[in-house]
Amino acid sequence: MHSPFVYRFLDQCLYREADKILFEIPEEQRRKLKNDQTALEYTDPGAGSKKQKQKTSQGDIRTRVRDIARNSLQNPRYCRFFYRMMDYFGCRNVLEMGTSFGITTSYMGLAGDHIKIDTIEGAQPVADIAENFFSDQGFTNINLYRGNFDQILKKAVSGKKYDLIFMDGNHNGEKTLDYFQKLTKHITEQGVIIVDDIRWSESMYEAWKSIKLHQNVTLSIDLFRMGMVFFDKRLTKEEFAIRF
Repeated sequence: MHSPFVYRFLDQCLYREADKILFEIPEEQRRKLKNDQTALEYTDPGAGSKKQKQKTSQGDIRTRVRDIARNSLQNPRYCRFFYRMMDYFGCRNVLEMGTSFGITTSYMGLAGDHIKIDTIEGAQPVADIAENFFSDQGFTNINLYRGNFDQILKKAVSGKKYDLIFMDGNHNGEKTLDYFQKLTKHITEQGVIIVDDIRWSESMYEAWKSIKLHQNVTLSIDLFRMGMVFFDKRLTKEEFAIRF
């Protein structure tokens, strides 16, 4: 490892675990969701899931809460990683594209009330569950936007700069690249953009390769499931692949 920046990141953030007792609230919610038989029906706002879902005659998705929770929620290990990043990068303003049931969002919110999180969810009944969870647990630092990314993103980020942006929720490579290009105007000079599921499909991996080469990106880290790009001009243009 030749980059001091990356070495410190691995040593002090990526591999430094926090006490799991801190995360009892979101993990209890995860357990409830995984056993919730409630049926949901909604229009899929993204590229869908690799897991087959039942569709109505109108093309809407019909599924159960437990099925979404078991197939789509972020692994606890990655959730804890997001919690650690809030402190490590000194995050104060965060954007999450793809709230789902709000588990990852709540991990970031637990890192401190000073962290303001904007999160966007396109599936209305899913957003309802997330919003109720945030309200019940007193997460006053989370602001949930409802709607398709194409319709709501510009309004949500208008006039704002973010220290960390997490792109999830749409696995269409062309869309992902388009959102990324728009969001580069809304990242701070030392901020980081994280793209989830970069190997979900060929189009997503092609998008990731283009993102790494963006003129404003100075350093990239490929964690195999997700990719991270940095914009700090003090960093050397380098690419790293690290198994996590």
